[in-house]
Amino acid sequence: MDKLTLLFEEFIMKAITMTEAILECDFSQGTQLDSFTENRERLLQIIEKISVQIDWNEVTDEKRADLNRQIEYIKKLDEKLLVKLQEYQATLKLEIDQTSRSRENIKGYNLNDVK
Repeated sequence: MDKLTLLFEEFIMKAITMTEAILECDFSQGTQLDSFTENRERLLQIIEKISVQIDWNEVTDEKRADLNRQIEYIKKLDEKLLVKLQEYQATLKLEIDQTSRSRENIKGYNLNDVK
C-alpha cells in the first residue's frame, strides 16, 4: 500500500483518538480545550494536504470504504463534541449570569449605615 495512504490512515486514527479523549475531559480545563483545538486543526490540515496527494484510483475499494467509515465516525464524534460544547457554554452563561446578579445585589448594600 502507498505510504501516503498509510500516513493518511494513521492521522485519521490520531484525529479519532484525540476527539474521543477530549469528549472524556472536563471542559473547565480551558487550556486543555485550547490545546486540543489548535492541535486538531493542524492535524486536519495535514490530513487534507495528504488526501490531495493520494491517487485514490490506486487505493482498493475496501480500503476506501474503511477510510470513509473512519471519517464518518469522526463526523459523529464531532456532533457529540458540539453538543458537549453547547452544554458547557450554557453552563458558563448561567454561572456568569449568577455572578453578575450577585454582584448587583452586593452593590445594593449601603455599608455606611452599619454602626
